[in-house]
Amino acid sequence: HALGLPATSLAWGLWEDDGMGSRLGTADLARMARSGIAPLSVEEGLALFDAALTSDEPLLVPARLDLGALRAAGDRERVPALLRGLVGPPAAPRPIAAATAAPAADATPPWVRKLAEAAGPERARVALDLVGAAVAEVLGHPANRPVPAERGLLDLGLDSLTAVELRNRLSAETGLRLPTTLLFDHPTASALAAHLHGELAGRLPGGAGALLGHLDDLEAALAAAPDDEETRERLAARLTAVLARLAPEAPTRLDLADDDELFQLIEDELGGAE
Repeated sequence: HALGLPATSLAWGLWEDDGMGSRLGTADLARMARSGIAPLSVEEGLALFDAALTSDEPLLVPARLDLGALRAAGDRERVPALLRGLVGPPAAPRPIAAATAAPAADATPPWVRKLAEAAGPERARVALDLVGAAVAEVLGHPANRPVPAERGLLDLGLDSLTAVELRNRLSAETGLRLPTTLLFDHPTASALAAHLHGELAGRLPGGAGALLGHLDDLEAALAAAPDDEETRERLAARLTAVLARLAPEAPTRLDLADDDELFQLIEDELGGAE
């Protein structure tokens, strides 16, 4: 296939050997295969360049595409936008009779499911195992080859392309929007696992996500509460007591304090200064 691609696409490693000892490694070939790109021999590359010289297209890159690998990605959104036209539009869902209707697909990200299934104390280890498995796959390492937890990921052989692939893979697995600087901010498998585990903690059983949902319900109920002074004072007193138990060291909000609270604050401060 000869694709009209931006000139920057010439950076793709397309030759298995350029005749000058620059041979693609196992990780390079594995990365290309996952992205639907197969290597070209020197002869094939030169023949396609010769053919490109006779074309009127302004920008061409010779490439061997594995459309089966592109379709195997499952999610069309994971296929590079430039290549989506080659795999065709998403398949239209077939109608299912009501009596045999299948349950709705679980939209929970894979990592959230796996971490939720683990006991609380085990989740940090599970997160590290998941990061190690993703790094090993991107690097083309055998599944039974452990990834050093405290060694820099870039030192293990990740380059700019595989670093982006790892970030994209982790984004898809966790459902998080991860920055392009992910591996620079968290450069080891241990640091990366701890960061991702922390980002997902609120969505796991026992995490803060359920409690925050209850607070949303409470806020909606307060908005519909009777708007009289006595009700507001009772609610404020109860919420203040709850907040005091949750964060006893939290500073007093002067703009929300009543006269008694202000005088008590002044007395505490003057008493502490004596």
